[in-house]
Formats: sequence, structure tokens, C-alpha cells
Amino acid sequence: MIPEQVIGDVRERIDLVALIGEYVRLTKRGNSYVGLCPFHAEKTPSFHVSPAHKFFHCFGCKESGDAFGFFMRIEGVPFPQAARTLAERAGVEIPEAERQDDVAERRARERLERLASVMEMACAFYEQRLRDAKPEDAPRQELSQRNVNEESIARFRLGYAPAAWDALTQHLRAKGASAADAEEVGLVARRRDGSGYYDRFRNRLMFPVRELGGRVVAFSGRVLKGPGGEPPPDTEPKYMNSPETALYHKGSVLFGLHEARVEVRRQGWAILCEGNFDLVALHQAGFGQAVAPLGTAFTSAQAKLLKRFAERVVLLFDGDSAGRKATRAAYPLLQEQGLRGSVARLPAKDDPDTFLRAQGSEGMSRLLADAQGIVEHLIDDAAEAAGSSAADRARAMEGLAPILSAVSNAVELELYVERAARRFGLADGTAVRRLLRAHGAQAAQQGRVSRPGEGTSGAARTPLAPAKDRVKLPQLETELLGALLDRPSLLASDYAEQLRGLLTTPELATVCRAAQAALQENGELELSALLSALENNPALPWVRERLALAPTREGHDAEDLLQKGLPRLSKQNVERAQRALKDQIIEARRAGDEARALELTKQRDELGRSAK
Repeated sequence: MIPEQVIGDVRERIDLVALIGEYVRLTKRGNSYVGLCPFHAEKTPSFHVSPAHKFFHCFGCKESGDAFGFFMRIEGVPFPQAARTLAERAGVEIPEAERQDDVAERRARERLERLASVMEMACAFYEQRLRDAKPEDAPRQELSQRNVNEESIARFRLGYAPAAWDALTQHLRAKGASAADAEEVGLVARRRDGSGYYDRFRNRLMFPVRELGGRVVAFSGRVLKGPGGEPPPDTEPKYMNSPETALYHKGSVLFGLHEARVEVRRQGWAILCEGNFDLVALHQAGFGQAVAPLGTAFTSAQAKLLKRFAERVVLLFDGDSAGRKATRAAYPLLQEQGLRGSVARLPAKDDPDTFLRAQGSEGMSRLLADAQGIVEHLIDDAAEAAGSSAADRARAMEGLAPILSAVSNAVELELYVERAARRFGLADGTAVRRLLRAHGAQAAQQGRVSRPGEGTSGAARTPLAPAKDRVKLPQLETELLGALLDRPSLLASDYAEQLRGLLTTPELATVCRAAQAALQENGELELSALLSALENNPALPWVRERLALAPTREGHDAEDLLQKGLPRLSKQNVERAQRALKDQIIEARRAGDEARALELTKQRDELGRSAK
């Protein structure tokens, strides 16, 4: 715990106007200062700062507080982190004894600070080399061709890694930095002969990657033309990024979030793009809420980080096939964090940078304003890319099943179902609903754990199923599974394996797998382990009731029940499958696809023969 006296000293010494002024442009009005609120979008300033009371208040969104409250809110950090950062800023020492850090923790923190210091030295070195570059030099030529201005260069601390093999190495040595530390953060590499080190980044335009608090943790370097204007060697990657280090975990950092965090917080939404220059161009054009993953696809950790600042994300990926793939991959991650997603569709050959240079800020504003909901976009994109054959379109629709299954709101889902049916030329949403139920059942039978974007763990849990059906279990299936629970030794028999293949209810299939796993792990059916494994299973009430009954009711033997019941269940499943095929045959004929209708008829007949 940090002593109250220390907190009071920090609060007293902090210049609140200077602190807030780093995030908000403040204008003096009487004895206070006013500006546009950083916590919500507004055109007329309603955000007031009182130096005398060391307090801020927004008359628009009603947000208010002291320096601690402001810093926690604007940076998205907990109180202890805010207190330590502000204490350092105010020159107030937090007693070591009160931090309750052990020696190992202090050493780890000191090591990270040392590594961060080396990164800062490198960043300043790269910045200075860019300032020293002449207009005709490769880095300045690249920036000029991209229309990157001096304000953006300074804002993103862009730099230049010289073509020399050891320019940075020598600079760091002169500054007294450890070569081992520089190697650890990926700035230099050891020579093969062991004679020293050489620079990892050479002849590259350097983009510093900063964590949320502004500390440089990595670099991304774009290769440049040679001194004579010759193209770079084919062996050189266009972009080279820092490796994973103690400072940098690429899946947990978003490029540009440090620069964008205030605008994202104020607007309530973020733009997610892909490229380094795309991000710089967007900020320069006035879209300061743009961020980008770097050296990796968009990750769950990055989505979680965005959720601290935004409620909505507009995906602005390239208009090519890779961009479409990235959009689809981002959907479940946004869904998982409760972030509303939409998609701004770029022309096929454009990226945000080229689009801005051709269409300007006004064109980009229109594009973002017309952003389509991500599920609608994925439905439309699937329909457009499906082709004309019925088989191709069926496969495309099957690909939508995990996307639609992740929608939890029943009204939204119904609207999406109708949209999918309409875009794929179906009379109504019946086939789409059937597809979703089949997807849920298949996911459960495969033993998959449901995640957003991968469907549910069972048809009875999908929003399409009426509430009254979610706990309704087929009588024959419960009787046969109950027989296994009555005689746990049978869980290791062929009866159990046969039943698992015949269960059509996902909840019961999960019960069967869990019971078999419990038996295999413990040598017996340990009920506490079984019930714990089924904690979130809708069939758990039935399991509890079934286990409370006497093993095998009078006049019935478990094995005898299975011998007689399994053929009945198999017959039921065949009849159900035949009815489904019949419906598909009718739909195929309505669509004029006689070839598919004939193939389905053969499948139905073969199924009937195999059941005899």
C-alpha cells in the first residue's frame, strides 16, 4: 500500500494543468482552463481544469477527478501504476518498504529500465541520422514520395538506420551502453567469429514501436534503396521487425496506440489498419484514432488492449484477398471482447495510404462513414466470392456457420439469417437455420470448446433453438446413457463407443465423453470430477437427477438395455438423416440443380440400404 501522505504529496506537487495539457489543448479562461474533453467527442469545449482545486470536470460527460483519476482514465492503468508514474513526475519518493517488492522484483524492474534506456538511445540515434539526411538521400526521398510531413516525422519519432555495419554499435559503445543489452533487445547481433557485434538494422527507415506509456520497446525498419538509387537486394525483407524480447511481445502491443489513445478514448472507436505507412498517413490526414498490429496478425491480447479505450473498431485492411482473410480472422477476437466491429471496404488494389493520396481526407471520411457491420460484410463478401455453382455457394454458406453461431443476440441473429438467405438466393432462412443447428451439433461431437467465431458447443445452446428446447433431452438417448452411468465399467466397452457415435444431442455427447475421461483418469467414475467437468453443461440437472436414482430400475439390466436400444437409436438417426436429405433434394430441384438432386437421392437410397 502507498501511504496516504505520499499520495497527498503527489497530488499537491503535480501541475494538473501541465499534466492534462499534454493530452488536451487548454485555453485559460478566468482562473481556470477549458478544452475539448478527451473522454467523449464534442465540438464546443466543456472540459474545465481548476489549478487552485487541482480538479477537472467535464460538463458534457460528467467525468471529473484529480490527477490520479485523470491519468488512470486517460492511460487505462490501475491506481498503483498511476501513483508511481505521477510520483516520479512530481519528484516524490515512494518508500521501498511500502512497495513490498522483493529483491528479485526490484532487479527485474531495474533490468527492464536498463534495456529501455538502450532502446531510447537507439531511437535518438536513428532520429538524428534522419535529421542529418539530405533531401536527395534515400530516407528523405522515401518520406517525400509518401507525402510524410515533418510533424508526422516528429510525432512518430521516425528515424534512419545508416547503411554502415556498425554505426549504432559504435554509438552505443560511446554512450556506455552494454553490448549484451543491445543484443538482448535485438538492436545488434554477434559476429560469427566472435570478434564483436554488428547492427541488425541497416539502410532502413525506422519506425519506433512504443508501448502505451510511450516507452520505445521495438523497431520496425523498412528497407531503402542503395546510395546510388539501386533497388535493395531480393534477399532483404521489405520490413524487418525487432524480435520478441523482455520489453516487447508483439502480440500484446499495438503500433500507434500510444499516439492514438487520447483520440480513441475521445471518439469511442478505433481504426484498425495493417501497414506502418498506412497508420502514419491516417494520423497525418486527421484520423488520429488509427492503430495497427505489427509483425503479426491481430491477436486476442491486442483486442483486449483496444477494449480499454474503445467500444467500436472499424477494420480498414487492404482490399485484396489477404485483407479479406484478415477481416474474417479479426471477427471472433472482437466478438470475444465485446467490441462492435465494422468494415470500411477499400478498392481491391488500394491500401489506406494509396487511397488517401488519391481520394484525400474527404474520401476517407466517406469510406469510414459508410463502414458496414462486420457480420453483414462477411455475409456479403462470402456471397460475392462464392461463384455460381450450387456446390460452391453451399460451401461458402457453410463457412458462415461459425460466424453466425457466435452472435448471441437472437434478434440480430434472425436478421443475419434472413440477410444470408437473401444474398444466397434462398426463398427464406430455413436452410440457414438448419445449417447452424448442424454446425452446433458437429462442434459438440468433435469435443470442441466453444469460442466466439467457432460456434456453440451444442445445438441446444444456439440462439436459434427455442428456450423450451434447450434442456429437452431425447428419451431414448437419456435411457441408454443412463445405463452407462449405472454400470460405469461399460464406459470402456464397445457399447459406449457405439453410443457416442449415435448421440445426436451435443449436451449428452459431452456427458458421455466426460464420464469416459473420468473413468480412464481415475480408474472409476468419480462423481465429483464428473460434475465439475459438466459445470456449464445444460444437461447437468439431468445428470444429477439420474445419478440420484437407484442403478438400473427393477427388471432391467444395463447391458440388455444397450443391446436392444442401440439398434433403435441407429434406426432413428437413419430416418432423421433421410428426412434431411429429402428436404435437400426438394431444395435442389427448386433451384433447378438436377445433378445435385440426383446425387442426394443416391445418398438417401444408400443410407436406407445400409440400415437394413
